Order: sequence, then structure tokens, then C-alpha cells
Amino acid sequence: MPAGLGIAALAAGVLMVDMPLVVTAAAVTLLSLGYDMTQPLFAGIVTFLSEKRGGQAMGLNVFTLFVGFGLGSLLFGETLRPGFGAALALFSAVQLGATLAALSLFRFEPPRHSQIGPLR
Repeated sequence: MPAGLGIAALAAGVLMVDMPLVVTAAAVTLLSLGYDMTQPLFAGIVTFLSEKRGGQAMGLNVFTLFVGFGLGSLLFGETLRPGFGAALALFSAVQLGATLAALSLFRFEPPRHSQIGPLR
């Protein structure tokens, strides 16, 4: 998860600079890759919260995902007032902060292949 957040932070930072279209397309692709590297893992983490309430856990996952889409879009729209570059800089900074938090929170997490059964 930290790698996905870091890739998204880097990609958003690259998008702040005026560059050729092919570089912009690559940065947008990396931004998408960063998202794709976090959301399935988030779903996996949420489903391990309760073995007996899988539906409730997935409901929590979907709820947070869509609240994030709505609130994130609203907040990003508000940060566009000073300009697109400033909005991307703020987005990149928030992503970098999330990366550092995830590195701290996941540093003692053992690799999944080393465990038997669900995470506790």
C-alpha cells in the first residue's frame, strides 16, 4: 500500500510541470497505477476485520471508497481556485503524507505468504 501511495504522489508532482503529451500520459498512467495498488489491498484489509461479517466489512469498504470519491473531488475542486498547479501540489503533498503514514503503520506487517489463515 505505501508503494501505491508513493507512486501516486510522484505522478501528481510530475503533472504540475508543463511537459510533452507523452510524459503527461505516462504520469496519468502512473497515477492510476498508484490507485490500483492501494484499493484492492484496502478491500483485503477491510474484509479481514471480521470473518463472520464479511458483508458488513465490504459495506464499510464501499462506503469509505465512495465517500472518498465524493469528498476528494469536492476538496480538489476547492483547491483549484489558486490554480491547477497549486491543486496538484497540495494533492501530491497529501499523498506523500499518506505514504509516510502508511510506511509507519505497515512497517511491522508481516508478508501475507508467511501466515496461515486470516490476519488478526
